[in-house]
Amino acid sequence: MAASGGKAEITTSDPRVLEREVELRRAQLAGTIDELTSRLAPAAIKERSIATARAKVLDFTTDGHGSVRVGRVAALAGVAVGVAVVAVVRAVRKRR
Repeated sequence: MAASGGKAEITTSDPRVLEREVELRRAQLAGTIDELTSRLAPAAIKERSIATARAKVLDFTTDGHGSVRVGRVAALAGVAVGVAVVAVVRAVRKRR
C-alpha cells in the first residue's frame, strides 16, 4: 500500500496481502477506539481536571523553588473567608 494525498492506495491484488492489511488496520482502529474511549471516560476526565487544578494552584501559590508565596496564599484565604461570610449572611437572611 502506498499513501497518496492522505489516502491509502492499494498496490497489490494478492488476497493474502490484502487480508493482512485489513487485519492490521482493524487492529490499529481498535487500539485508537480503545484509547479514545479511555480518554473520554468520565473518571479520566475528572482525574485530568483535578490534576490540572492542583497544578495551577501549586503554580500560583509556590515559586520556582517550591517556597510558598505567602502573599498569594493569604489573598486566597481572604477570598475563601469572604465567600464563607457571604454564604452565612445569605443563609441567615433567608431564615428570617
